[in-house]
Amino acid sequence: MIRAFIHASKVLTGEGILLKEGRMLKPEDVSAIDDGAVVFDEKKILWVGPTRELPKKYQRAKTTDLRKKRAIIPGLIDSHTHLVFAGSRAAEFARRAAGESYQKIAGEGGGILTTVRATRSASVQDLFQSALKRALIAYRFGVRTIECKSGYGLDHATELKCLEVVKHLRQALPQMTFVSTYLGAHAVPEGVKKSTYIDEIIHRTLPEVKRKGLAEFCDVFIDEGYYTIQEGERILRAAKKLGFKLKIHADELGNTQSTRLAAKLQAHSADHLLCVSDQSIRSLAKADTVATLLPGTALYLKVPYAPARKILDAGARVAIATDFNPGSCYSLNLPLMMNLSAMQMGMNLAEIFAGVTYSAACALGLEQSKGAILPGFDSDFIVLPYAEFEELYYRMGW
Repeated sequence: MIRAFIHASKVLTGEGILLKEGRMLKPEDVSAIDDGAVVFDEKKILWVGPTRELPKKYQRAKTTDLRKKRAIIPGLIDSHTHLVFAGSRAAEFARRAAGESYQKIAGEGGGILTTVRATRSASVQDLFQSALKRALIAYRFGVRTIECKSGYGLDHATELKCLEVVKHLRQALPQMTFVSTYLGAHAVPEGVKKSTYIDEIIHRTLPEVKRKGLAEFCDVFIDEGYYTIQEGERILRAAKKLGFKLKIHADELGNTQSTRLAAKLQAHSADHLLCVSDQSIRSLAKADTVATLLPGTALYLKVPYAPARKILDAGARVAIATDFNPGSCYSLNLPLMMNLSAMQMGMNLAEIFAGVTYSAACALGLEQSKGAILPGFDSDFIVLPYAEFEELYYRMGW
């Protein structure tokens, strides 16, 4: 059935952002149409423009009049989450917030290993039910596309189990798009030699994930105390050879030059970048790799935010995501991350808009179908309860 929304206060198409490929953006690049209209069917946008120019052939479509009180924007894209895991680390969070170190808690068997133990013991159904509830929370925040990483199994069977959950989410919530990422190299499993685990990732798990079609991306946590640049490159090159698209958890805890590696390997994104070097920023500016910034993690960890202005002013593309995870950012509120991007990272309206639409789509390889309101794009746009887009991140935490 063909439908139309008419008399939107504004339709923010994002066309100007596409034309500039998400780089060096000004507020006007959101390409807002005043008193706009959108015509669409179940799958695609058919027409967009001023309401007064609505083509005759669509004037008998089922119509909703927004009375110039509500704006329309592309469906939000959360391009970095760890949606599938079991257990809670709320008690650990309270201890850390009160001043105890992560190292002390981890030394007592806490930290990521707490989540790994709980995830290994959980059934697929248990993991699915908790992930489904989380996905619905993200949906209510306007998210229509969400990336989901594994990484809390740290063994062959559990990593596959977590990726199977994403398949079930696709069936349960067809109104959302789920992008699946294998992150077996998230940490090193307890009691296993790192080199042995890397061999299992390369020779056993990655081929199995590919054969079963369980993930589109492969990610590696290349950072101090986790995987070295050489280890990460070995895993990523093996993944690329199998046909996976690439992502890197890069330069979060220290400057490892992993952002430069992301650009060199033509990864879709380098994520975190709290400690990124100027040299790596220059590499990003010359590459198609998206810098995915995660301000909620900086807030949780009480550390300086990623240098968004440096990255943007150099000419790189920037996405904004939640990094929803049990240890360092337990939030699915993407508009809150937009607020932090404005308040703490100095990003302008168009940069924030692109960060959760077009640039986030680029980080997931979906820029041909998502992140804009243009004919032929997916009809997963959202109608805001506000007349202005800015209200979405002005209302902190709403």
